[in-house]
Amino acid sequence: MVRLSVIALALSLALVSSAAAKPTAADRQSLLPKKGILIVGKSLAGVQLGHTSAKVQQLWGKGYKLCPKDVCKDQTWLYFYPPGTVDPGVDPVGGVVGAAVRFRNDKAVAVFTLGATLGWKTTQGLKVADPSSKVYEIYGEPKFTNCIGYQALSLQGGTMVTSIYLTSGVVYGFAITVRGLPVCQ
Repeated sequence: MVRLSVIALALSLALVSSAAAKPTAADRQSLLPKKGILIVGKSLAGVQLGHTSAKVQQLWGKGYKLCPKDVCKDQTWLYFYPPGTVDPGVDPVGGVVGAAVRFRNDKAVAVFTLGATLGWKTTQGLKVADPSSKVYEIYGEPKFTNCIGYQALSLQGGTMVTSIYLTSGVVYGFAITVRGLPVCQ
């Protein structure tokens, strides 16, 4: 009888700890905003450089995927919109859409969009899908960098670089990075 009770207790504890270890749907939920705002020199969709992973989880949730180490040098969290939650015309090349945060020593060193995140814009009114000429109208002459498959127009200020990504002559996305880090993500 005692042996049966011990086995039942051990089994119950194993089931409880197993259930506790599995993330719930709420834990995996992404809080990534549908219409993120770039504040030049400050933040992207609320995330600032220097934010800890705990702060990023508070803002964007735990619904991220880790970028494989053979692809991303630093720990990088990839947040994707679930299928069917964004307009299918958002990313005409059929790729994934979302945003990412790159960390070093548990501090955000880069925050950037993934794919054409339609609905995202700057506080000055520049939107994803705007023509590249509008970047120059609003921001003057940003520094040009040719990345693989896209271009970056970057504004430097203090220890931060704000970049506007272009492809085929239109705004494709945004990024903020610490000075000295490549703007091409």
